[in-house]
Amino acid sequence: MRLITIDIKSEGQTVNQALAEFLVELESFKKGGFKVMKVIHGYGSHGVGGAIRTAFLKKCEELKRRKIIEDYVCCDKWNAQSVVRKIAINYCPDLLADRELLSINPGCSIVII
Repeated sequence: MRLITIDIKSEGQTVNQALAEFLVELESFKKGGFKVMKVIHGYGSHGVGGAIRTAFLKKCEELKRRKIIEDYVCCDKWNAQSVVRKIAINYCPDLLADRELLSINPGCSIVII
């Protein structure tokens, strides 16, 4: 299955708007039968402190606890030993060729649906 990416860090977007966009896209991905999504959330490089990133990761932890998603990993933790990485690649081999995942990138995450 191919990798689909969404960008929730659009200029001027509030944290609530970004999370709402993520939840809409997540529901759409689930209905479409996708198992993996890459979410670009930024990391605060423009001096805003990474509020969207922080809220997104907190939301993912809640969704995992509620069994709405299987798991997630921020791409700065994406390494060969990561169990999430192994599961995600099994579902979506395209992840092996993703440039952002070849380097440490705290501005995006992989979500296993």
